[in-house]
Amino acid sequence: MNENKKVVLIGGKILITQEKLNTMRAVDIRTVDKAALQDVSGFIFDISLSKEERAARVLRATKNPYCFRHGDTVIKLEFADNGPPLQDIMCNFLVRQKSG
Repeated sequence: MNENKKVVLIGGKILITQEKLNTMRAVDIRTVDKAALQDVSGFIFDISLSKEERAARVLRATKNPYCFRHGDTVIKLEFADNGPPLQDIMCNFLVRQKSG
């Protein structure tokens, strides 16, 4: 199967193609329309959900898990293969934002 045609499965459900995920990852924070990005300032992580369910929820809420807004701040995420999980990164970020 072509690499771009592979699908990302979360909880056994097809949520997105690898091609679409690659397009999301390639968004340029310098040129993106801030108003078009999803605002995650009210997003709450539900740690009672499985990793797959949390990933699906993040994907649905952000529309692009690599580039979104928190209020007026545009956020672009990039991941290292050996980096911490997205949940840890987002939780730490939101705690810092809430603390001032």
